[in-house]
Amino acid sequence: MEDLAIVEIELAENIRLAQVVLDILHEISAANGDLMAQLMAQPEGAMVEIKDATIFWALFINPTLDPSLGGIDAWIGAGRLGGLQSPLLRQRLASVRGKVEDVTEEQIIAREIAVREIYPLIKDQIGDIGSIQKFFADGLHARQSTSVQTVVGSGTTLMPNLNSLRFMLRARMIWYEASIYETTDLQAELKEIQILLADEIRRLRGDEPIS
Repeated sequence: MEDLAIVEIELAENIRLAQVVLDILHEISAANGDLMAQLMAQPEGAMVEIKDATIFWALFINPTLDPSLGGIDAWIGAGRLGGLQSPLLRQRLASVRGKVEDVTEEQIIAREIAVREIYPLIKDQIGDIGSIQKFFADGLHARQSTSVQTVVGSGTTLMPNLNSLRFMLRARMIWYEASIYETTDLQAELKEIQILLADEIRRLRGDEPIS
């Protein structure tokens, strides 16, 4: 019973974390759309003045969902799934790690596009900004209190309007759009597991039969 209560707390935290990541992903999508619109409105090859906040949200705020699955892994590792009455709960708990890996894979690919493909194209304009290096160094995990003002001021930067840059911006957003879909699906899955687990705990307490 106590172990299941730990899993229940873990699920609630992971649902919250998934929402944090989704909120940041939508901010990134909006900034990317704004950046693309400004580049497309100018002739190719021109230098386009872009707000620093737009650049950072579009390119350098790269969340990676990193949920805690220790309670679930411990329950599975101890061979205790078979003791759960609900076959659906057993199946959902067994598959949740695979779903998380699918989500993080897309986010990591999008991050690598920013680091390896986009940054070199604009490095001369952006420069070696310490805050960028800090975000790259720590894996660019999502922060609930992420604020662009803690990373960059309210100035502007001239960016080269390169076809290669626009191409990589589109490629990166394809992966993030997939991640938004997968993260939304994962969050819904975690909420369903949460309901099934609450039913299981009530059954074990003798409060009511499992539905």
